[in-house]
Amino acid sequence: MSSTEAATSGGRIERLRESIGEDFSTTTWVLIPLGIGINAIGGFIASTLKLPLFLDNIGTMLIGILAGPWAAALTGGLANVVQAMLGNPVQLAFFPVPVAIGLVTGFLARRGWFDNAKKTIVPALVLTVVATLIATPIVVLVFGGVTSSGTSLVTATLVATGRSLVESAATAQLGVEFVDKGGSAFVAYFIGKSVPTRYLPPQGQDIYS
Repeated sequence: MSSTEAATSGGRIERLRESIGEDFSTTTWVLIPLGIGINAIGGFIASTLKLPLFLDNIGTMLIGILAGPWAAALTGGLANVVQAMLGNPVQLAFFPVPVAIGLVTGFLARRGWFDNAKKTIVPALVLTVVATLIATPIVVLVFGGVTSSGTSLVTATLVATGRSLVESAATAQLGVEFVDKGGSAFVAYFIGKSVPTRYLPPQGQDIYS
């Protein structure tokens, strides 16, 4: 590696370190447990009532909006583990989903896509697609289309109409994620908006000021 390439690589690593460091202010560390709690409560409600929704990424999205992608990815990953420990081990198989949701939400927020409710439509759609693309292969390959969530009922209904398992799982996942992740994006936006600006991390202050 030439000195120029080494300098370029070193510069990229330094910028990445700075980007990660920007997420983790003192306020962010206080908010992360809150985000994990919101996810756990939402996931518990959806699992207990067998809803065809997940409701377990609102806290992750909230941290993504307020603090940034890296803090949100950590929140999503930890929340996933917590929910698994609380009696829903199936969650561990879907670990990549909340991590990706956190990263995408944070990067979109950093680029101004959560500056107002109207712009939030774009993240809602993007997050729907991201979640569907990651979750569908897990549902099909790991669980054969049947998980503990209410989504399985939708998949089973579609299979009964003669559609293939992959098509049924993808269709069910897309429909559920559209409501779940799309709705969660707006809920997270308005929760963040309700918090007094002085209590927000730097990114949240920029968005809601």
